[in-house]
Amino acid sequence: MPEHDPEQELGPKITSAFHDHAGVTGMQKSGLAREARRRVHRRRQAWSVAAGAVLVAVVGGGVWGLAGSESPVASSHSDAGSAAAAGTAKSNQGIVGPREQTVCPSAPAIQQAAGPNALPAGTGLELSTPVTGLTACRYRMSDGTVLGQQSFNASVAQQVVDAIKVLPERNPALPVFKCAPQTAKPGEAIVLRFSTADGVREIWVEYDGCESPGFFTGTHTYGLYAAPLKLFMVGTVRPTGGTYLNALQGW
Repeated sequence: MPEHDPEQELGPKITSAFHDHAGVTGMQKSGLAREARRRVHRRRQAWSVAAGAVLVAVVGGGVWGLAGSESPVASSHSDAGSAAAAGTAKSNQGIVGPREQTVCPSAPAIQQAAGPNALPAGTGLELSTPVTGLTACRYRMSDGTVLGQQSFNASVAQQVVDAIKVLPERNPALPVFKCAPQTAKPGEAIVLRFSTADGVREIWVEYDGCESPGFFTGTHTYGLYAAPLKLFMVGTVRPTGGTYLNALQGW
């Protein structure tokens, strides 16, 4: 009989043990792989949902932020709307609404006057007088038609007065014309009608024709400059041009 060799018996057992261990390890690896794939799939789903939320917020043009964000970001549409609203509010400062506007007379004294400084007695505004409002009336001089009008609050009215009273009698930068009488009269002019404690007082503004441009109170003449004009020449009160306006910068 051949001798009994213990190593021969151990060989198959060891081999079997290795096979069993390999099988267990393979199962473990397989399970880990499935778990890894499951986690990757869940992460992809989460990122897809987040990306969809961002896309909807951007397309909608609203204010959006991710969950937990402390600083929402405003879209460009919202910014543009806010800027436009702010610009409109700024441009309307000092302008009185339609219900509060004073109607411009249809037969103005300026149309019948002999000259730009011929205001009837008691009509002109002394620039030291406190004012509480202003209505600017633009007239066609041939028939007195109101070409435009706009009312302003007390703050703007006082700004106009303050801007006029510091002016010299004449603006030397404007040209001097020699015109025939039939072409000397202006085609249009503006009457500034100020509200005061004693009633309405006027300043006449001449900027067309070729007589004498400026601001006239009946007792004083002030040269035509852009600073006061910019305060009330808005909307329909703003002329498209004029003999002297065409030579004046910045109005």
